[in-house]
Amino acid sequence: MNVPNCEISGLIEFLVRARAAPVNPSHFKGLIGKGYGLEYLADIVRNALFVSKGHRENVAVSLVLERSKDFSRVIRFSGASLGSFKDLHETAILNRIFDALCAAEKLKKNEELKENEGVFVSAQSFEAYFSSKIQTQTPYLLDKKGQDIRLVTFEPEPLFLLTDHTPMPRNSKKSLLKSGISAVSVGPTILHSSQCIAVVLNELDRKSI
Repeated sequence: MNVPNCEISGLIEFLVRARAAPVNPSHFKGLIGKGYGLEYLADIVRNALFVSKGHRENVAVSLVLERSKDFSRVIRFSGASLGSFKDLHETAILNRIFDALCAAEKLKKNEELKENEGVFVSAQSFEAYFSSKIQTQTPYLLDKKGQDIRLVTFEPEPLFLLTDHTPMPRNSKKSLLKSGISAVSVGPTILHSSQCIAVVLNELDRKSI
């Protein structure tokens, strides 16, 4: 099988929809370890950004926390400007998300602030953020029925869409596919979101050789 060469010279971003994750900081922290799956978010950030002895400067991961009384919160970890991460364990990463939520409590719709080095947070919906990103990036939906990732030639600045541990709403998925977005599969086995991200990055690394 011939693997297309497609060296990615620009930004690689993962846009993760976390439908059940609360934006209220105290609520978020209170649900950690209680079976609500918030720990998946830490795994996602770790697998997207960090490698042995460093991090990927050309990668960003954006978490859209949607359980809110007003607006969703988009927390974006940017490898290009990421500061010091002294600890990469689950609690440390979840604390960074908690801190971002605290900083964003009074944000108005569509406002964004820089919470810390490499960590940005905004008050906007998944749809609004997605619409703004596809002006400059090419979206791909990670889906088990998509084209084998090893057969795909990616555009220079790919935006990969996925969810945490909760499925993408059926209507949202249908709408995305009808819009012409390409669906990509990482293999026949259903993996955790963080594992999917690791596979995608490994395949992109191999394609750039």
